[in-house]
Amino acid sequence: MKIKYSIICFVILLFTYTTTAEERKAGRLFPPEKIHILEEHREWQDTEEIMARLKINIGDVVADIGAGSGYFTIPLARRVGTEGLVYAEDIQKGMVDFISKKVEKLEMKNIRTVLGIIEDPTLPDNSLNIAFVANTYHELERPLLLLENIKNDLRLNGKLVIIDWDPAKKSPFGPPKEVRVPEDIVIKEVQEIGLYLLEKHNFMPYHYFLIFKKK
Repeated sequence: MKIKYSIICFVILLFTYTTTAEERKAGRLFPPEKIHILEEHREWQDTEEIMARLKINIGDVVADIGAGSGYFTIPLARRVGTEGLVYAEDIQKGMVDFISKKVEKLEMKNIRTVLGIIEDPTLPDNSLNIAFVANTYHELERPLLLLENIKNDLRLNGKLVIIDWDPAKKSPFGPPKEVRVPEDIVIKEVQEIGLYLLEKHNFMPYHYFLIFKKK
């Protein structure tokens, strides 16, 4: 009887938490017609510093989820080298088309563009060393479902990296404060699907930087 009661309580808590997460107001998707803004140099996001802290190895398979203009896709691809692979995924066809043209122009053979869907980046299961989600988490409409699918895409000991706008830090630009997701909520949601927090970095003026690992 005690075991049965515990299971019932767990199911109720899980349902309550899942509903709360999925009903959270998501920020608007960045419009593809303004994609040139995403290509501007970001002094507030040091790309080289970010890449260094990811500890990417030559030959790694990395997914840039919510890749936008591919601002991070290119440096990620340079880090994995010709032996590795980067999936540049986005749910907006305009973004994917833009990245495809950029990749073709740069003649980079280690990048594959992917048109995903809201709850699934549609990547191969058990294929990724790193799933990289930057400036995107606050836009997620169904975060728990997406996280579950990302978890399935990660290899054993694979890492999920989330960089997003911190509502606790004032910024002169960026998404409205009311749609930004607090760091502790992100940690709670990712831990809920079975990943654990490995590292936290706090060098960016407007963002948090969290690294999780698959158990």
